This record gives sequence, structure tokens and C-alpha cells, in this order.
Amino acid sequence: MSLFRKVEGDSALPAEVDVVVIGGGIIGASTALELAERGLRVALCEKGEIGAEQSSRNWGWVRRQGRDSAEIPLAIAAREMWAGLRQRIGADVGYAESGILYAAANAREMAKHEAWMEKVRPYGLESRLLAADEMARMLPNSGRKFVGGLFTAQDGRAEPYAATVAIAEGARAKGAALLTNCAVRSVETKGGRVSEVVTERGRISCNAALVAAGAWTRLFAGNLGLNFKQLPVRATVARIEGAGEVPEFAVGGTDFAFRKRQDGGYSIAVRDANIVPLGIDNLLLTKDFLPAFRTGWRELQLRLGMPFLQSLVLQRHWRADEVTPFERTRIISTAPYGKLPDLALRNAIEAVPEFVGARITNAWSGIIDTTPNALPVISPLPVPGLFLASGFSGHGFGIGPAAGRLAAELITGATPFVDPAAFRFAA
Repeated sequence: MSLFRKVEGDSALPAEVDVVVIGGGIIGASTALELAERGLRVALCEKGEIGAEQSSRNWGWVRRQGRDSAEIPLAIAAREMWAGLRQRIGADVGYAESGILYAAANAREMAKHEAWMEKVRPYGLESRLLAADEMARMLPNSGRKFVGGLFTAQDGRAEPYAATVAIAEGARAKGAALLTNCAVRSVETKGGRVSEVVTERGRISCNAALVAAGAWTRLFAGNLGLNFKQLPVRATVARIEGAGEVPEFAVGGTDFAFRKRQDGGYSIAVRDANIVPLGIDNLLLTKDFLPAFRTGWRELQLRLGMPFLQSLVLQRHWRADEVTPFERTRIISTAPYGKLPDLALRNAIEAVPEFVGARITNAWSGIIDTTPNALPVISPLPVPGLFLASGFSGHGFGIGPAAGRLAAELITGATPFVDPAAFRFAA
């Protein structure tokens, strides 16, 4: 089962556009759509296939619940944008406001939900705290005891399989060029500002470029002399089918998470079982990421192995006329990590016995682009005409359309619809 629908890229390389978007994930595609709708000439360049990496491998949650307060304005706008996306681009992305429930197994988890509710109170969200008896009604057959929970009825889901591809095709319908298997090698400047990008297929003159390359952004930015502080985290997801009458709303507990899929199955995962493949960048960024590790160590598992050796020999600098790492690895491997799929199903069955009898039909992993504070960077860079949108830290899918709008506003010089200060680039 493929994780994404393949899009036929354009054969012709445009000689000149206004903006080149580097990276065909949901952030790049959403930005391209926004720019094309504003009448700009846009080229969306993707080294592999549209939406083939983390944008098609995530949980598919569209949520405001549990987000850092800095992201809430983006998440509020994104919910409205998801709701109108079908009419906007003429394609179904599987969006449904089915609700999201967080199940608290102990007082510590419940206190975290209570603190979040207090912090986001000014935003007027309909999220509500649940007592233990309410949780028992939400998950009536659970084999686990929950002390409480957090529920947001108007949060929901969309289909990673369909969404990014549909958004990219919507951008093309409005004039954008979609260039697949077309890695960008470098960004060139003239007179101190962006003048063109160099791709493996040739040069494209432009006034601006956005780097939205997900887990690849640090490597690409490094070749331009920019120190973008981002590390990869590997997460595993599985698809199951054959479940009983499971609730429509998505659920996340201490060690399980699930979401109903449009195809009738469910996406499941071991919540907060994130694998950190240690590499040279981990050493270089130890000081930056140490505070995050100290507070979030329960969610991380450090692994030393082949990725570390690979990082030692990884090409980090290249000329515009050289083959780059992006051409050598078009799409990052999707192999799941260890026995996490089986553990995900076992945990889900304990929490929701209606999953008894379900079977795993597919499993995969993805690489999450993570920043020290777990907030994305959506920002101009020190080079005039160069912008960046990356580091969404595992929660970019849900705010993707709104992040694309913010990136487009920064690129065009329009007044940002949200305060971008929290997402500013810092060297």
C-alpha cells in the first residue's frame, strides 16, 4: 500500500518565476497555493515525489488541543482553512471535525492538561477538561482507568495520503509549476539578494526562494552558510483494519494513539515513542537541545548505530554543478522501527477493546523535523529574498495551510495575519 498518490510533474522547467518553493511537503505545497492565488509565478521543486515523506506519514490529526500557545492562532486559522479546502481546490482531503480526546492516566498528565487550559483560555477554545466518570462514558469498555482527560469536539482529522497532493495540484491549477524529481542544489544571489536557484535540471531566475525541505532543511541551509538548528526524530505508525465499533474521535493516551481513516481502517501509534538517531548534528547542537531533552526525556529514545556512521561521511558542502545528497536519496526509507507497530496495537486494544481482532496491514516510519523549542521557524533569512519554513516538530500537518499563508505573506511583504515573532529565525 502506497503512502502517497504520485503526481506527474511538469516536464518543462520555467526559465523565470517570482518565487521558487523548495520542498513538496504540505508546507511547501500550501505556500505555493497561496502564492499562486495571489497572482505570483511559482515553481514548486521537489527532489522526489510530492508529499512522499513526513507529510504522508503523520497521524493526520488537525488539532488546536495541546499546542504551544504560540501556535494557537495558526491552528485556529488552519481549522477554518481545512474546512474550506475542498471548495477552494476542488478535491476531497478527508477533513472531518470528529473530535480529539487526550486520556490522562495519572495526576501528572491531568495537571498538564489543566495548565494548558489555563494558558490558552484567552483564545476561547471549546476544549474542556473531563473527569474520570466522563472518561468512562467516552471510552466505556476500556481496560484502563483514566483519572480524567481533555476533549476538543471541533478538532479533527484529514488524510495525509490525499491532502498534500491535492493542495499541490490545486496550486498547479492556479498557475504554479510542479517539478518532481527536481532537486534544488543551491540558491544564487546577485547584488546581495536572491536572483536564481540552481536545480539538477537547470537554473530558474527568481526574486525569492522558500526553503521548506522538512528534515532536509538543516543540510540545505548549511550549504548556504546558515546554521539552522534542527534535528531528525523518527516516528513509527501502523494501519490496521478489522476493528469493531471504535469511537469516531481520535484518542491519545500515555502510550497509544489512534485515528479513524477515510478508507475504513485506523492509523495507530505508540504515543511519544520517538527515536532519536544520533549523528554528528546531535553533538554540534547538544547545547541547544539539552533543555528540551531534560524536560522531554520520557518521549525520546536515543539510538547510536548506522545513522551516526552515515552522518560522519554525509556530504555537507557542494557546488551548484555537483550532484547533491538530495539526488542520492529521493525519498527517505519508510521502514517501521522494531516492534513498535505490534506494541501500538497491543496498547490500543488495552485502552479500547473494540480493537480486538484488528490486524496490521501496513506500517511505516517518518522523519520529523524538530527544533529546540518544538516551534517551527517561518521567517525571512539574513539573505534578502530567502525565506524558511521548517522545524514543525511533528505537528505541522494540522497547521500546514495556515503556515503556508503566513509564509506567503512574509514573502510578498503583506501584513502577517498572525504575529510571526515566535517563529523568527535565530542563528
